[in-house]
Amino acid sequence: MSGLSERQLALAKRWIKRQFPTLVTGVLFIVLWEVIARVIGNNRIVADIGYTVSSLQAQADTIVVRVSETFSSVIVAFILAVVVGVLLGMVVAEIYTLRQMTMPLIIFAYAVPHPVLAPMFIIWFLVGGSFTLFTFTGPSAYIFPAMTAADAQIAIGINGVSTFGAWVGFFPVFISTITGMNELEERYQHLGTVLGATRWQMVKYFRFWRALPNIASSIKSTVQLSIVGVIVAEFIASSSGIGYQIILAWKTGDLGYMFGVVLVIMLVSYTFFQLAVWTVKYVTPPGSTT
Repeated sequence: MSGLSERQLALAKRWIKRQFPTLVTGVLFIVLWEVIARVIGNNRIVADIGYTVSSLQAQADTIVVRVSETFSSVIVAFILAVVVGVLLGMVVAEIYTLRQMTMPLIIFAYAVPHPVLAPMFIIWFLVGGSFTLFTFTGPSAYIFPAMTAADAQIAIGINGVSTFGAWVGFFPVFISTITGMNELEERYQHLGTVLGATRWQMVKYFRFWRALPNIASSIKSTVQLSIVGVIVAEFIASSSGIGYQIILAWKTGDLGYMFGVVLVIMLVSYTFFQLAVWTVKYVTPPGSTT
């Protein structure tokens, strides 16, 4: 028990040491923000921290609901991006002709500015209908007495917002899968030949594991891009989620609320990023992540 406690203490100290620069950066950011706001002295140009907090408190129930909507879509987008990116990357990496045919299309598609495509994804799913996996009562129903279960209902599903987020986050993991699988060392190629491994066995026991560090590293980018994709879709072509709240704050000229929404996005995005990185590190073999 003593050895376990010492190990846990060492891990906690190491985690704190790694997070200390982030904490210092956050404190400096807040200090700089408050200094600039006080120098300007106009909350309609740069809202100070007190005004921002009061604006958030006034609409705290709405914020919690919209954050739940947004990050429900982010989770779906992230999973779709990783699963489709890895599977499609494995197929394209193995079939040379298919790789030659699809890579130019992928490059052209990625060159198109992502916000241009957001309305298309929304329209496609408005016409074809969304696919709801399950629904649950959001945390706002338990936090705010005035919030009913019906008002706090959150749907987890595949819709225009989540698929657009998956589209934006798809490319890093897709390209990394192809790159990693095509970088298998020659000695492993020879080993597979000597052992009489089939093509599928080479993929299962050699190529995929060679690509795993690339995939694990690219997932960090996929997390961030999925968040960006979902919020951009809400910002441009949706009437729900935290992105839409920025539009409302802009239309009403409530800069304190806008600053607060952006701050909430930053905090929740950082938390989700750390959770995703920890999960990947936990489920992959040692040495697969850095």
